[in-house]
Amino acid sequence: MVSIHTVVGVNKGGRMINLTLSIFTMVVLGFGAGIVGAADPMADKEAKPTLGERFTKDTVKGTLMKMDGEYFWIKDLDGKETRIHVDMSTKLDKVVVGDKVKAYITDKGHTTTLQRDQ
Repeated sequence: MVSIHTVVGVNKGGRMINLTLSIFTMVVLGFGAGIVGAADPMADKEAKPTLGERFTKDTVKGTLMKMDGEYFWIKDLDGKETRIHVDMSTKLDKVVVGDKVKAYITDKGHTTTLQRDQ
């Protein structure tokens, strides 16, 4: 149920001002970003590369073959396996061996983002 409040006041000219606000409107204006964010609780859980990563990082796509601590192995479509490094700074989707993945890596082999690939 939406409650409606009426605020009545007098300005300097003596005219009545009738301003009607609903609590719903105040909530949307005051907390709108929180409502939108709550709509998809997994939105902030997905690993998404930044625009800079998309342009400046190398990409490895393939099947996740092995996970061993901070090192993962990805086999591409040509059968070549690439070892990548992940750590706490890596934006990481929840992945398991056998998933199709896409990794954005630096020239030193560190993965900045690892995401599931459809």
